Amino acid sequence: MKKTWPLIALGVGAFLLLALITLPASVVLSYAHPSGLTLGGVSGTIWQGRAQAVRAGTLHLGSVEWSLNALALFTGRLGADVKITRTDGFAQSSITAAPTGALTFRSLNASLPLGALPPNVAPGGWTGTLNLKLPQLTLENGWPVVANGAVEITDLVGPARRPVALGSYKIEFPAEAAAAAEVLNGALSDLGGPFAVNGSVQIKKDRSYLVQGMIATRPGAPGDMARSLEILGPADAQGRRPFTFEGSM
Repeated sequence: MKKTWPLIALGVGAFLLLALITLPASVVLSYAHPSGLTLGGVSGTIWQGRAQAVRAGTLHLGSVEWSLNALALFTGRLGADVKITRTDGFAQSSITAAPTGALTFRSLNASLPLGALPPNVAPGGWTGTLNLKLPQLTLENGWPVVANGAVEITDLVGPARRPVALGSYKIEFPAEAAAAAEVLNGALSDLGGPFAVNGSVQIKKDRSYLVQGMIATRPGAPGDMARSLEILGPADAQGRRPFTFEGSM
C-alpha cells in the first residue's frame, strides 16, 4: 500500500492540473472579474481564451484575447499576453501585474482612436489617432512611472466648439527613461501640420506634468492660427514663440 500512495498522489495531482488548465473561462469569469467590467461571448479556458465584447463602464474596449504566463505565477506576479481588437484599432502587449498593483507592459503596440480612451485621458470633442510603440511602460495607480519608446497622436482635431486640424505630434522616451525615476522625461516634436513644435515633456510621480518648448506656424497655415500664437509673446528671429503648460491628474 505504501508503494501505491505516490502513484495515487501523482494521479490526483495530474487530474487537478488538467482540470485547472482546461477550466472554462466562462465559468471562472462568471464568478470573478473586476468590478465595472462586462464580458460577453467568453470562450476558451482561463489560461487561454477570448471575450468577444468587453466593456469597462460605458467604455467599449472591443474583443480581448489572452494567454496567461504560468511562469510569472512562481514570482508572485500575474502575467499574460493580451490582444485587443476593434473595428477602428488594436492594442497588444505582454502585461505583468505586481502584488502592489503596478502594471508593466512590454512590447506594447497600439493604434486607437482618441474616442476609445477614458474621458479623463482624452476629453470629448477631440479626435485623432493614438499610436503607441513602447518596449516598456510601467503604470502605478494608472500613472506612468517608467517608459521607453514613442507615443504619437496623429490627425489631431479639436476642440468641439470650434474644431481645427492641428496636425500630428510625437513624444519620444529614450531608453534611459526606462529606469524608475522621480521625473519621466520625453522629447516632443511635430510630425507635420500647421505648427512646427519642438519641446519636452516631464511626467512626475506626484501625478503632475509639464510641457514646454517652442512653436511657430508653417508657411501656408491659416492666418488665424498665426494670430492665436501672439498671446504667447513676441517671436524670435525664426518666428518661434515659447510655450508652457502644466497640470496634474
